[in-house]
Amino acid sequence: MKIVPALLLLVVYSQAAKFPPNFKKCNRKEPDLDKCMKEAAQIGLAQGFKHYPQIGLASFEPLEVSELKIGAGSQSVVNVEQNFKNCKFYGINGAKIDEFKFDLEGKFVKGKGVIPEIKMLCDYELNGKVLLLPIVGTGPSTVILRNINVTLLFDYVEVPKNGKTYLRFTANELTLDPDFVYFNFENLFNGDKQLGDGINNVLNENYKEVYADVKPGYEKGLGLILEQILNNVFSKVSLEEALD
Repeated sequence: MKIVPALLLLVVYSQAAKFPPNFKKCNRKEPDLDKCMKEAAQIGLAQGFKHYPQIGLASFEPLEVSELKIGAGSQSVVNVEQNFKNCKFYGINGAKIDEFKFDLEGKFVKGKGVIPEIKMLCDYELNGKVLLLPIVGTGPSTVILRNINVTLLFDYVEVPKNGKTYLRFTANELTLDPDFVYFNFENLFNGDKQLGDGINNVLNENYKEVYADVKPGYEKGLGLILEQILNNVFSKVSLEEALD
């Protein structure tokens, strides 16, 4: 008997979900919809310091991720799976959007922009080789990407519900091309500072080769995270509400 009221509450909640007044809304009949959507997306990013449970949007400054796995590289530069937990990403809301398109006919969203810096703080676990050198350890880690050129493409399908249209994002393509990458893994080799500092120096002296090898893994992982954020929002906010 307790389940029925809960389900009814969920239906009412999803029907009533509206963007807060500090978010910009666009009309799908606007002659320059892309321009309006670009402005709306930029304003939405600026709200990243706050939590909006009514629309399924958690704060993403920092963006908290419980687990992230980055597979071994494809060019044998990074022959180790990177297991990250308890991650916090800083800087995503600082993105500057240069292009943005919400294609209602093609059912996709795409954009292009620059993020000055993303700082990723996680607990890590590594056991493998980098540049043919052994690397093993567990502990805190810091990965920093600077001046990142970003492109994204998200496909979606429409989900009719209660007379409204909701969206489910089903695939994504994300590219992250930074000018600079910094790595620091603490407590490598059971806390051997000399060995740990040596490996961190090797990683940072060869950051271009190291990042290039694991780039697809970072893009896939972050792409799935962003896809989930969009699904959280557009499972609660209808297309009619977003584009009235």
